[in-house]
Amino acid sequence: MGQIKIYLRDTYELSNYQIAQIAFLFKTIFSEVSKILIMGFLFHGKLPLYIFALFVMIVLRSLMGGLHFYTYLKCLLASTLYLGLSIYVLPNISIALYLQVILLLLSVLICNSIGPITSIYRPEACKRHFTQYKRLVTAFILLYTLVLCVMPENNPYLCVGFWVITLHSLQLIIAKIQTKGGEPVR
Repeated sequence: MGQIKIYLRDTYELSNYQIAQIAFLFKTIFSEVSKILIMGFLFHGKLPLYIFALFVMIVLRSLMGGLHFYTYLKCLLASTLYLGLSIYVLPNISIALYLQVILLLLSVLICNSIGPITSIYRPEACKRHFTQYKRLVTAFILLYTLVLCVMPENNPYLCVGFWVITLHSLQLIIAKIQTKGGEPVR
């Protein structure tokens, strides 16, 4: 690693801070990819549903944030629980379409009133970006609601996505409660 730092400093004239940022980026990418692969192994019996749930979760989390766990293991466990509930447990609860629509519309309100809740390690976005994130999430959930209304009932993908969105809204509420004076509780 020392050789790489020297190479970056000498070849590209990067500061120690810039090199630290690059190292953090690669560490983050490795961390996220490894968690996705571990969970993929755990959910291999329902891999297509896992990939779909992961897609919905990534859209919501990248724009709205949520609960943040600052260790690899806690994050892996929380994400596994989140997706496990969405894929294996909660789809066994039958909810009428009109209630799903109401919960999705409530999710839009929650996301717009609470989110985004970003990690302490993520640079703070400006108000204009927050407004864009809220608009994108609103459009995403409203489009999801429309698809839910026109697709045949008992679609396992739509059911899993519904639960991912609902759990995401609940975790935003929890994350908001956990913050004190705008600072996250560790």
